[in-house]
Amino acid sequence: MTPPQTPTPDDFAQFERLVRIETKLDLSNTNHQDHETRIRRLERSMWLIAGAAAAGGGIAGQLVAPLLK
Repeated sequence: MTPPQTPTPDDFAQFERLVRIETKLDLSNTNHQDHETRIRRLERSMWLIAGAAAAGGGIAGQLVAPLLK
């Protein structure tokens, strides 16, 4: 078995680089969840607006139809 080696400045630089990468990955995962929530909220709003527009169009059609006869 070989004795442990003392860390070199390159080893410390690699360690620091790995810590930065891990931090960025953690932030990326957190932001991904935020984006999922925001996208789902926007999609839900879009469908509510589309439903309201369809209902409003149907009502407007029913009100205008007798005037066109």
